[in-house]
Amino acid sequence: MAHKNGKTPSGSAKKGSSLLGKKPRPKKADGKVYVRDDAPRRNQPRAAEKVLPQFNKRLGEFTIDRLSHDGRGVADLDGKTMFIAGALVNEKVTARLVEEHARFIDARVDQIITPSPERVTPPCQHYADCGGCQLQHMPPAQQLLMKQDSLLQQLKRWGGVEPKRVLAPITLSDTGYRSRARLGVWYEEDGSVSLGFRQHYSNEITQVDECLVLTPALNQLLAPLRSWLTTLRAAKAVTHIELVKGQSDDSLGSSAIIVRHIKKLAEADLNSLSQLAEQQQVHVWLEPNGNTGLTDIQGNSCDPRLHYEVAGLRLAYHPQDFTQVNPPVNQQMVAQALALLALQPDDRALDLFCGIGNFTLPMARQCAEVVGIEAVESMVLRGRENAESLGIGNATFIAANLADMTHTQLQRLGGNINALLLDPPRDGAKDIIASIQRWVRGKQLSPKRIVYVSCNPATLARDSALLADVGYQLDAVGVLDMFPHTSHVESMALFLLK
Repeated sequence: MAHKNGKTPSGSAKKGSSLLGKKPRPKKADGKVYVRDDAPRRNQPRAAEKVLPQFNKRLGEFTIDRLSHDGRGVADLDGKTMFIAGALVNEKVTARLVEEHARFIDARVDQIITPSPERVTPPCQHYADCGGCQLQHMPPAQQLLMKQDSLLQQLKRWGGVEPKRVLAPITLSDTGYRSRARLGVWYEEDGSVSLGFRQHYSNEITQVDECLVLTPALNQLLAPLRSWLTTLRAAKAVTHIELVKGQSDDSLGSSAIIVRHIKKLAEADLNSLSQLAEQQQVHVWLEPNGNTGLTDIQGNSCDPRLHYEVAGLRLAYHPQDFTQVNPPVNQQMVAQALALLALQPDDRALDLFCGIGNFTLPMARQCAEVVGIEAVESMVLRGRENAESLGIGNATFIAANLADMTHTQLQRLGGNINALLLDPPRDGAKDIIASIQRWVRGKQLSPKRIVYVSCNPATLARDSALLADVGYQLDAVGVLDMFPHTSHVESMALFLLK
């Protein structure tokens, strides 16, 4: 079990950690636990020597020669690559072990002996402990450059492709941008409560009084929510609280609180939560016993909506739907995708992993027809709902698991398409691209333009190689700064069929 400071107690094992240190043996009759390593073992092979893991072991001094793709410093230890969180290029640091793997080592900065001139003081008071951000010791401009370099390097190394042009990064404010967050709740033995994000290398919670990247409207809810948690009659009933900020749509305002609880809340708890909601002018919904839908404070099942704007359209979404957490960057991202797709009035387009229609509905306003396909049926229903409310009749939403579809099924659903937008999860779109490869090789009708929105440069690089294999050229690529101060790299690429 971890201590409050996130460190593992001395002598306790941490799964997957380093095999360093002494080698315990089973107790013998004389009570000795350890035997000499050089003692002869007759008539039996020597057993594999097991050792106690040494989480947080000091590893020595290192000079950082480069950064990894996620912004960690890279050094070498005994022939293994070591990734040191919190280190910058040309710095001399001491490091402590986080976890040793067969081919590499995860570590963290212990002390900075010679700092980089680029190092800055992290602007957030919680940065040292909170695991929400990873790059606040790096200037925002340098973070963006690192992400762009990482993207281009991975495309070249793993995909074997280089873009004809690099798009200007889409970047706005690096603070106050996050419109939703899921916070953990931690109860101490003395009765105090922590509300915040998980610590680095730990399951425990860092108490967050103010979050640098959270919108001001959500930040102002942290203190009253923590105060409410400390007065709960139902002990340890609440496990998580989700905060969501939409566009103002009624007298309650646009912010919402979702309370996940595993025990029934007392009447007094519900009354005080209702008072909090009225004072803060926010919606409050409950999520009892896991993801089984939402109820209002009285326990009645409900199906609420919040709203956001994109490309001049007002989209409704359920508070638990996936939506982009950075609304201003999302606006520019959709505008850039439309510009790259260059849709014509008689074009037919396909939007895969379409969600509630974030790209689909703006695309529909520029072409003859667009088909959006999404695995989550509830989000497909939301897409249809939005299309109807906006009077958009040329957008079709289909619920289907793209990973299970054959290329024939996909082509039948998509039909004769001129353009394709892909916005897959971190695993990428390998299965979909296999279908596209078959279309091209079979000289079937194939999209001439593909816009690929990626949240993982590694899978984008892999999929770029697959597209290049059948004649697609990487025309343009650029970074989307959706998550400043974190190691997440979002990007957009345009592929053209030669």
